[in-house]
Amino acid sequence: MLDSYNYKTLNEIIGQAVVVEDRKGNQVHLIIAEVNKGQIDGEQWEAFSVIYQGKPDFSVPQGTYKLHHQAFGEKELFLSPNSETEYETVIARRRDAKSDVAVV
Repeated sequence: MLDSYNYKTLNEIIGQAVVVEDRKGNQVHLIIAEVNKGQIDGEQWEAFSVIYQGKPDFSVPQGTYKLHHQAFGEKELFLSPNSETEYETVIARRRDAKSDVAVV
């Protein structure tokens, strides 16, 4: 479920490391640098983006990864690079949705 991967939880762990794991089990640590509300965030929609900071000695290609942190558990999310060291996930979902389908 994505309910624990939300704006409030992520905002509380800015500066902390998240483990990012690919399908082969390779892992890297990315730091949560920013959590930003999206334009459609409001009564009907929860919308936010998370900016992660990496290091220049490795790169993470765009794709779906398992992200791990004690605050939200393990979530499978789509991660996009913004630069050589910056990555982003974007979440937009209806607040009244019964499933955890996120539009990204």
